[in-house]
Amino acid sequence: MRLAPLPQHGRVNDPAWQAMHATYEPLITPLRRRQLTVDIDSCGPATVLYARLPDGTFLRIGTNTPNGGLPSHIDSVASWLVVREDADNPTVRHVVYDSTADDRNVYGTAGGLIAPLLLAIDALLDARRMPGTPSDHRAVITLSTIHETGPAAFATTLPFTNATIAADRHTELLDALTSGGLTVVHETGFGPWRKHVLAAGDRVQVLATTLAELVPGGRGDLTCFCVLAHPQTPEDDARLLAEAEQAHRIGDAHGVLLAMQRLYTAAGCPARPKGYARV
Repeated sequence: MRLAPLPQHGRVNDPAWQAMHATYEPLITPLRRRQLTVDIDSCGPATVLYARLPDGTFLRIGTNTPNGGLPSHIDSVASWLVVREDADNPTVRHVVYDSTADDRNVYGTAGGLIAPLLLAIDALLDARRMPGTPSDHRAVITLSTIHETGPAAFATTLPFTNATIAADRHTELLDALTSGGLTVVHETGFGPWRKHVLAAGDRVQVLATTLAELVPGGRGDLTCFCVLAHPQTPEDDARLLAEAEQAHRIGDAHGVLLAMQRLYTAAGCPARPKGYARV
């Protein structure tokens, strides 16, 4: 899909501008996919994102903090504040999205999640009949395993057309992980869009339900990214069994071992369809 162009000014060549663009790319690229030109600029002492809307107004994307600015890394965002404004008309100002922790705030449990923020912007675009609203709001579940040396495995389900089904699957996977000895140390979520950080000793796993388009590199059509890829369909299963049998026939013990590991390990890998994982 064609992206909206970058802003046309000299600051796009500034290393500081480029660094902020790189760290906030997970949000900037989906906005550009919605045909919104996104810039990074100062608002007083703070740095914020500006997304230009088709009607000439813009979205100021920052945080609900004293200066309203964005931290130096997107992972440090505790909550988002998105306000629609008009540079020529100060009476145009309304909050599109605010995920500040507050029992009275409808998005108050969403924290720094991007999926509900994008859905709120999509609702604005749709309500005002602006072009750029994507029709694909499929959900995926991702599971990342982190070790001392860095990410050790990453897996994602195939996209769910119904976010409610994804939410049910998320709950099943969470129950399986906690039953396996992991403890929830952090939780964020709004509706079906949730993230759980679990730990057991030095092992950390992050379970998240998000928009398919936010999965790095594949917009949700990724499959298993575990160290040893697991079969996800009966056809995959039959093919891997045939490979194991061939390895056994020719005396390839290493090949048999790898095939068995792919068939029988990581029963909780979310890339496998429900009910298919071998145990």
